[in-house]
Amino acid sequence: MKMDAINLKRTLESGQVFLWYERRGIYYIICSSSVVKIESCDGEFVYESRPEHVDVERLFRMDDDIHAINSSIGCKDALIADAIERFKGLRIMRQDPFQCLISFICATNTNIARVRQMLECICRRFGGKIELDGITFHTFPSVRALQDASINDLVGCGLGYRTRFIVQAVRSYAEMDVDDLVKGCYDDARDVLLSIDGVGNKVADCVMLFSLEKLEAFPIDVWIGRVIARYYRHITGIGDMVKFTPPMYRRVSSAMRGYFGMYAGYAQQYLYCYARAYM
Repeated sequence: MKMDAINLKRTLESGQVFLWYERRGIYYIICSSSVVKIESCDGEFVYESRPEHVDVERLFRMDDDIHAINSSIGCKDALIADAIERFKGLRIMRQDPFQCLISFICATNTNIARVRQMLECICRRFGGKIELDGITFHTFPSVRALQDASINDLVGCGLGYRTRFIVQAVRSYAEMDVDDLVKGCYDDARDVLLSIDGVGNKVADCVMLFSLEKLEAFPIDVWIGRVIARYYRHITGIGDMVKFTPPMYRRVSSAMRGYFGMYAGYAQQYLYCYARAYM
């Protein structure tokens, strides 16, 4: 994987994945039941995974035509063109849907550091253990492992009110046909996800964008809300930073999808990074 094809640090720091670690320039990523190790060598990223093979190029969506994507969204306005230029090498990741769902339920109403703490505890208590480079890693638990988890064990991970949502999400996921969600349309996948107690519009959009092949999904958090209020009032009609009600969220997200098109999710990710750096 050529180093000029992806900015690994920028991608991992962009809020789409939480269980990753950097040690002396080497990156370790928890991908479901495996650990991926990535390091640079002679202008390329070399990688390995244990105990199971992980297709790293697929994980980082190297099959996406990033030049065509950037051209498609970059022509829309000066802001997105500037964001693309400033955040070259940013990629959307293709994550495991179960890990992604649980991660973003944990991410509601908190910060990235706290999300990582919760997920690390879940991994320690219910996941597997792998030794790599003298480091002990705990992998993400299977659906079955979390189905068998007790409420007390989950509460012990500091999930708070999210505990019952995690329990419900695990039960619902076990009954889902994930392939149907991947193959189906945005609206159908969203409706299935929203039927899970504790999954709102933003969590659904994150899961669709980062794990269900819905590159048109446009998650809106506080950072994207600021961008929309300042720069996209003419698209959304939202001129002040407000707390989005569910109907308002759907209307604004739909407007942004309509504006940026089939790669709106990439636009969202560039704008998210821009907002965190400059707003």
